[in-house]
Amino acid sequence: MALNFEKPYRTPVQNFSNITAVHSGGYEFKDARYDATLSAKLALRFAKLTHSDFVKPALDTNGQLIDIGLEIKQPDDNYGRVMESLIHEPEDVDNLELYDPFNPRECPHFTKGFVDNIQMVADTMDEDFHVLGMSWGPFTTAAHLRGAENIMMDIYFEPDLVKKLVSTTAEFCEQIQLRCIEAGATALWMSDPTASEDMISKDMYKEFALNGTKKVCTSVKNKTQVPILVHMCGDTIETMQLLPDAGVECFSCDTKVNLAEARKNIGKRMALMGNIDPVKVLWQGTPESIRDVAFKCIEDAGQEGGFILAPGCESPRDCSDENMIAMGMAGIDYWMN
Repeated sequence: MALNFEKPYRTPVQNFSNITAVHSGGYEFKDARYDATLSAKLALRFAKLTHSDFVKPALDTNGQLIDIGLEIKQPDDNYGRVMESLIHEPEDVDNLELYDPFNPRECPHFTKGFVDNIQMVADTMDEDFHVLGMSWGPFTTAAHLRGAENIMMDIYFEPDLVKKLVSTTAEFCEQIQLRCIEAGATALWMSDPTASEDMISKDMYKEFALNGTKKVCTSVKNKTQVPILVHMCGDTIETMQLLPDAGVECFSCDTKVNLAEARKNIGKRMALMGNIDPVKVLWQGTPESIRDVAFKCIEDAGQEGGFILAPGCESPRDCSDENMIAMGMAGIDYWMN
């Protein structure tokens, strides 16, 4: 209903949780990272508890990069982080070998940490949720491989390298998403934070990142009806105006974005998602303050549908159940007034 801009009787909610659900259940992230049964149990419990319309198992976002050959440090109770880039010279792009997500022998970490976790949620859920699969966006994937600072410099000094690398990573991201769908994902989360206006301008995005996003969205949509939800951190008020033409059906806005302005600029060309401040409001606030901010988000962007209520970025690890429930209930309570 939200994606089709149908008049809402309630506002759908995405709890934007991952590690939050694991903590809420009394575990550390290491316990659920490669344990599909526990991951599904915790994710489904939290989705029900917080009145979310989406459920995402414990996916260690950078875990999808381990099988490429990147060094990823995986702390016991946090997400893995990239320790060193893989592409040091332009010719390394030609020698880059990205795994086939459909071949478990090439990607044991991705299979165990993504595919198995998604499939277990899809197989065991007993309520009607959208199951979220996930990939990084093509530009952010390229930045992980090349190094974010390096790729920023490449925009000026090696522009052809950036375009070539993003074209390559777009094909990889597409295959990651299709594998998530085969495992049971009914919606796809594509996070592209390095493409934010805090990092590159709208014009730079159009030249270096847009084609990659469009390639993923159009290719996946040619093969399936599963919607792709794109998220970018930071300020994106200008860049987001390019996304409907790239086939993006829903854009997740960070807290920096003025939702009323975004809705005015986008109209009904694309659904919006967001954008409760995850730290100041969702983690450090109260149920009352969360309710007030959530209502304002709905008023700014969700009066005529085309809106999903969510944090402006991932819910912090230590958010209280009480606060997360308040966000979920706001999507119902707003329409009861």
